[in-house]
Amino acid sequence: ILVKYLGGEQVSEILTHMSPDEMVDLVKGLAKDEADLVLQHLKNSAAEQVGKLMQYPSDTAGGLMSLDYLSARPGWTVAETIAAIKRASPAMRSILYIYVTDEDHTFHGAISLRTLLIADPGKKLRELIKQHSPSSTLKPYQPAKEIINTMTKYNLYMAAVLDRNRKLIGVVAIDDVMNHLLPNA
Repeated sequence: ILVKYLGGEQVSEILTHMSPDEMVDLVKGLAKDEADLVLQHLKNSAAEQVGKLMQYPSDTAGGLMSLDYLSARPGWTVAETIAAIKRASPAMRSILYIYVTDEDHTFHGAISLRTLLIADPGKKLRELIKQHSPSSTLKPYQPAKEIINTMTKYNLYMAAVLDRNRKLIGVVAIDDVMNHLLPNA
């Protein structure tokens, strides 16, 4: 009905003010012809992000993940990373962790914002990364029940989603998992 009254272009304009994972939730709720019309009007980068997220079932890590995260390189200093956070912060919903990856997105680990704030500004991120158990990360097709088990076991607010080559493709927030499991709470 939304698309019928506003048109695909206007709905797409509204969607650009949402995060990609929120866009996917809305588009998945539309009839196929309406969803196609809206997706045709999205800007290339938004359409690409929505397309990435829509390929996963909504009850999996890939379907629950967000592309709203910050990554940094292992050789960056704490000061460089904090400067990058300040530049990116206005566009982010929240920042709890910085995900340390190579340029090809290979995951090294995560560093909490708290750790960054108390660290020596000249220290390299590779020196701050905690060793993560491979089982503390998620796979894109991992079901919601396994996600909650992993996040509870490792006391995670956010969990990295890695592809089979250990490349970071997104993050799952505990509130998104809880919203999925208890939608009316």
